[in-house]
Amino acid sequence: MPEEPKKEEKMMGEGKLKDGTMVTYDELEVGYPLMVVTEQGTNPAPDGTHEMQDGTKVSTVNGLITEIIPALPVAPAETEAGMYPKKDEEDMGKKLKELMDAINAKMSAIETEISKQQETNKQMFELIEKIGDLPTSEPKKENQAFTTAKDKKQEKIDSILTTLKTLKTK
Repeated sequence: MPEEPKKEEKMMGEGKLKDGTMVTYDELEVGYPLMVVTEQGTNPAPDGTHEMQDGTKVSTVNGLITEIIPALPVAPAETEAGMYPKKDEEDMGKKLKELMDAINAKMSAIETEISKQQETNKQMFELIEKIGDLPTSEPKKENQAFTTAKDKKQEKIDSILTTLKTLKTK
């Protein structure tokens, strides 16, 4: 048996079903009557589930509301391309393009800087190689007074040769 209507202050309401049919109700709550407005007057709503224009579903038995299923929240209008309206997609596309352009500009600047650094490094290593090839100090001049053992042997040989030459000529 349906619940008895509540004995609170009643508010008369009206609305339209999805098919355009006008309905009235004291309160849109379980246990209250739902009436259909026709040219002949108001009649209790037939048994079944009726969908209001806002998406709320109201089930009735013997003209009394037995269940109310609230409308789902309205989602943004979907487009063929996705979930967001076309204007939002265009705005997001523009923002994405601006971000990509900014990233590309930064990357280009970084590539230029890296190229400059590579050239500087190349020049620096060439200079280091040239410096490495330079002698570490000026060559020392031999001290004329200081002779090596080889020089002493050569002097003895020269002395002996001179002596032999003089003996031979005598």
